[in-house]
Amino acid sequence: MKMELKMKSKILIGLCIALFSYANLSAQKGAQVEARPEGGFSKKISGVWDCGDFGNLTLKQNGNSVTGTYEYNGGSLKGNIVGNKFSGIWSESETGDSGAFEFELQIKRMTPDPTHLEGRWNHANDKKWQSGWNCVK
Repeated sequence: MKMELKMKSKILIGLCIALFSYANLSAQKGAQVEARPEGGFSKKISGVWDCGDFGNLTLKQNGNSVTGTYEYNGGSLKGNIVGNKFSGIWSESETGDSGAFEFELQIKRMTPDPTHLEGRWNHANDKKWQSGWNCVK
């Protein structure tokens, strides 16, 4: 009887250790994968972004303030990052057009830095928002 009780105790202890190890490993993996815009991830967006039809967007960041240029019609922009949004004004030297823009910072790959800017824009004289200004780094 004592022998049987000792064996059951050892099995129970072994199962508890295995379960604890699995739970701890799962929690560590979750912490490495998780990156939410309001969860403290890096909001560093400086560098060159591929914006499809708008061409390359080159951003320079100083704190939450960001300036940049893009290839389409000699474009430039400036704005600020607040939360997970980067918004401000854009202008194009070749056409004289200007307006507002708003990008949402997104992470779609395993990295602490934003990998995608999902954006919209409008013209200064037309407050209707246009979608599709999306960039990938």
